[in-house]
Amino acid sequence: MNLSKNQIVMLAIGGVALVASAVLGYFAFSAYSAKSEAEDAFESDSAAVRALLGAAISPDAASTKAVKDNSAALAGWTEAALSTASAGDRVVEADVNEAAFKQKLVDEARALSALPGGVEGKIVKPDFAFGFPDFVTGDKLPEKEKLPQLQRQWADIRTVVEALADCGIVEIVRIEPILAKQPQASEQQKDAKTNRRQRRRKDAEEVKPAYTEEKYAIDFRAKPAALVKVVNAFATSQRFLVVETLDFAREGDMIGKALGEGDKRGAAEQQSSRPRRRRRGEQAGFGEEKPAEGAEEPDNGVVNDPEKEDPFLVHAVVATYDFGLAAKPVAGESAEPAAAEVVKEEKEDEE
Repeated sequence: MNLSKNQIVMLAIGGVALVASAVLGYFAFSAYSAKSEAEDAFESDSAAVRALLGAAISPDAASTKAVKDNSAALAGWTEAALSTASAGDRVVEADVNEAAFKQKLVDEARALSALPGGVEGKIVKPDFAFGFPDFVTGDKLPEKEKLPQLQRQWADIRTVVEALADCGIVEIVRIEPILAKQPQASEQQKDAKTNRRQRRRKDAEEVKPAYTEEKYAIDFRAKPAALVKVVNAFATSQRFLVVETLDFAREGDMIGKALGEGDKRGAAEQQSSRPRRRRRGEQAGFGEEKPAEGAEEPDNGVVNDPEKEDPFLVHAVVATYDFGLAAKPVAGESAEPAAAEVVKEEKEDEE
């Protein structure tokens, strides 16, 4: 088919117009989409601004400065609190072997057994093992991998025993470590660990426990004044120590012993027989029976001397915490424990 020149021109113009229309339509659609997105973003930002303006803390420079100051104060308080709490952390010696640690336990247990108390002048009975019968009175050696935990436990027991002796208790009946909770991480550390796992970071560091905990069961006998001193000593100890349970009761009842069960039964029988005698006397016309002249009135009172009362039998569970921040003994205090000093003095006397 032959097209004329005019037809060819018209077709060309129509094609160009069609392409131009398509381009214009694309630009119009893009502009409409961009406008919709801009409107959505504007609405979202406006809602965020309205929420901020209606919040309790306004988003201005003064509020920003106050938040930063509070964050700095909180960080300082946290650091100071951890420093105070960790002042009594135990320092574990890495170069102690099994035999040396066992000998240390034996020597210090012998010194602790010599502390003053109410058992023939001592605080414990002979051959008291202080919670470590396998090592103190037995012939076993501790396992090497357990030496760090055993060092902390023995240091805690030594501290508690010396505190009880200073408070003037009568006797330590039992003291031994009990199963403690596994080290726990703080909430922030748990969240950080979860985020690292989600991001699958290969260089994520291992989460360090916030603290390690050890628990001890203690049974001892103490007078009331000594028991009050013990509670105060635990509460003010530099070692971070928490009394989880504390139960105490008299071993015996002084008033009950003074009255006696036999006397109680006799008194009950006497009271039950008096009405019958009174009724028989009234029936005979003699009236109420009176005590003879010069006879003393019976004394039914009981004298109770608190100083002679039996001591309390006390059961306590205490927990100690290490925060891993202490690296050396507190300045001004000897790194050698009191019990070790006693052993050292005894060895010097023997030489």
